[in-house]
Amino acid sequence: MNTLQNLSSLPMCAKKLTASLLHLFFLVITLFGIGTMYMNDNLGVGIVRISDTAYEETTGFNEQFNRDMSNIFRYIKYRDTFGSDDSVSLKKRMLSMMFGPSDTENYTLEDLIHQLESSGYKLNEDFSYVKTSTVPGIDPHDKSGYILWTAINPDETSTGASDSRRGTLNETALSIMDTLHVYYTTYHRLIASPSNLHFRIVYSDPASHETETYENDASLTEENVKQYGKYAILPGNSVFFDTNIPDIPLNTIPSLAAVNPYSGSNFYMIAAVDTTYPVRDIYSEQSSDYRAMQKYYIGGFVLMILGSLVSLVTLIYLIMVSGHHDGTNEIFLHRIDQTKTETGLLISCVIAALAYAFCRIVVCRIAHLTLPEESWYMADRSILMAAGYLCLLFTFFSLLRRYKARVIWTNSFLRIWHDRMAMAAVHRPFRVRLTASFLFYLMINAAMILLFWFIRERILLPRSITHALLFTVFAAIAVFNLWVLGILMRRYSELDRIADAVDRLAAGDSTYKIDTSTFDGRELLLAEGINNIGDGMETAVREKVKSERLKADLITNVSHDIKTPLTSIISYVDLIKRENITDPRILGYLEILTQKSQRLKTLTEDLVEASKASSGNIRMDMVELDLVELVMQASGEFEDRFAQRHLTLVMNAPDERMMIRADGRSLWRVIENLFTNVCKYALDSSRVYVDLTRRPADLATLQAAAEAATEQGSPVSVPDRAVFTIKNISSSQLNIHPDELTERFVRGDVSRTTEGSGLGLSIAKSLTELMHGDFRIVIDGDLFKAEVTFDILP
Repeated sequence: MNTLQNLSSLPMCAKKLTASLLHLFFLVITLFGIGTMYMNDNLGVGIVRISDTAYEETTGFNEQFNRDMSNIFRYIKYRDTFGSDDSVSLKKRMLSMMFGPSDTENYTLEDLIHQLESSGYKLNEDFSYVKTSTVPGIDPHDKSGYILWTAINPDETSTGASDSRRGTLNETALSIMDTLHVYYTTYHRLIASPSNLHFRIVYSDPASHETETYENDASLTEENVKQYGKYAILPGNSVFFDTNIPDIPLNTIPSLAAVNPYSGSNFYMIAAVDTTYPVRDIYSEQSSDYRAMQKYYIGGFVLMILGSLVSLVTLIYLIMVSGHHDGTNEIFLHRIDQTKTETGLLISCVIAALAYAFCRIVVCRIAHLTLPEESWYMADRSILMAAGYLCLLFTFFSLLRRYKARVIWTNSFLRIWHDRMAMAAVHRPFRVRLTASFLFYLMINAAMILLFWFIRERILLPRSITHALLFTVFAAIAVFNLWVLGILMRRYSELDRIADAVDRLAAGDSTYKIDTSTFDGRELLLAEGINNIGDGMETAVREKVKSERLKADLITNVSHDIKTPLTSIISYVDLIKRENITDPRILGYLEILTQKSQRLKTLTEDLVEASKASSGNIRMDMVELDLVELVMQASGEFEDRFAQRHLTLVMNAPDERMMIRADGRSLWRVIENLFTNVCKYALDSSRVYVDLTRRPADLATLQAAAEAATEQGSPVSVPDRAVFTIKNISSSQLNIHPDELTERFVRGDVSRTTEGSGLGLSIAKSLTELMHGDFRIVIDGDLFKAEVTFDILP
């Protein structure tokens, strides 16, 4: 506890140093554990089975058993070649070679020994040779010629120069001595000396009943062989092994038959390994090594896990505190961190190259002086990997401090270049920017692909480092292309948002705004321009709404102010009429006053109603009405007025009812205004056509209903429409657009020779739309046509 308290009380720099040393120390522990596992994993047994797998179940045991059986067959084959009764005779002829037309020499075993010794070879006790000295230039004792015969292949003979069996004397002698070495070591290890491998091979001649036996245990039988542990039995009457040793080679039986001194296949073999290992030999040694390997392997695994965990914890701690000092959250940058990002990476690469060269030239050579040769490769790899890891840590923590201080991008040459290019490209056309970006993309990809090829084909580095560099370049290519893909997706996302904003503005949503916080470059200017257009549209709409509201308020207020004195005028004119005035002139004046005051009253009422209808400030009492009945009633009331103008009404109405939903008073006003308009402007002595028809919904309405039904998951239901149409020939020329006739204070007769305020059609259209109907006017020459449409109730 005191140690932990003391450690926590250390200053930040001391904590960092302690954590760094612990990280490196346990990293070495991890590498040592991995090396221990690697050096003791030569039998192919993993960590899961290593604790409960016996040596006899490993491939190492199988390989040693099969190797010994193969050597026993070779011993049987060459038993009489090098002597008799298991002895080696130096006078045995071993080789016959021809070096010229009349130069043929025979060599005994003794001659071959002298030949090799004269060429700088040394004979060991087991007839193996090692090179002890090198004769400068061409060895005068070695000769090249044609191999006529060798004792190890007595059945193969040559006739001389016509044969292709050519070789040197030393090479042929070494081949014979290698065979002698196998024969001698097999005899001394498995026959002359006690061994845990017991075997008995018996060949018999079916004609003479002679037998030839090769064995190191005469008591070995098929009955007691299985008590030794591992065994292999080939009975004389079968070609299948009875064995508990897996993976015996398929060529064992042919090899056994090849050394049969008799003709036929009468032989059998018994072999066993005593797994209690009472004798000290290669099996007992490998068993002891395997058990030791188990302990080392498990110990290395524990070291690897422990070292990895502590290294990871210390690395995480160093990542958290990197750049921080005592009692502050401010990030402090070292001198190298204050350079440009590209400069820091270049310095890191130079340091890595120098470290690699130093380790390769100095450290690895020192390691070679202290380690055996078989460990040099592993030592070199460990040293170079350690140096690479330290350089990687140096670069990583430098970039980490820059990242925490938010200067990786801001303090880089690439940022400066990017800003300059962005400023230069922001006002460039899109095609110029696209072309330049595509060329830059191709250039970067080509450069990285060339670097990948150069590292693979031209740089001579250790395989692990080469693979690491290739993986790094490949990862850089992938990251670069993914980065470009991300930029393209972001750009197209920005364009999609701009297109969506244009659609919203085109649909009339002038309040929609694009969030430009993530935009840059030309897209930012475009988005800001769209927002400015929306602001302008919104301002125009507000001004128009304000103007309409002011106009409606003005009309309402003026109409109300006019209505009060007008009522007084009408009342007083009516009182004057009651005074029994007999003067015809005064009575004429009073009649004119009455007509004009009533017209002015009608005008003010129309003004108020038009204002209310256009602003929607009218209460609608929607009920079910029969449109046919309402039109028939209106035509009856206007019959006298039509007769005064000599107008003939042509009615085309169905016998069935057309039930619609509308406000009765407002719909009556719509029909009344249309009939009144005919009475005022129709050509005298002409015909007026009134049609009531049932019409199916149009295609656009059907499509909209189908889309709505699909979204709501309900069946499509579109009602038919009731259409009221009135047509007449105008008495004056209709040189006006149909939409203008529904504007307020607009009349069909430009000369304004007839009575009217120009509000009737405007009121009719506004009231129809408030009742969810459609109002349309068509002008074809002097033909005036008004059409009112409502949905028919089911």
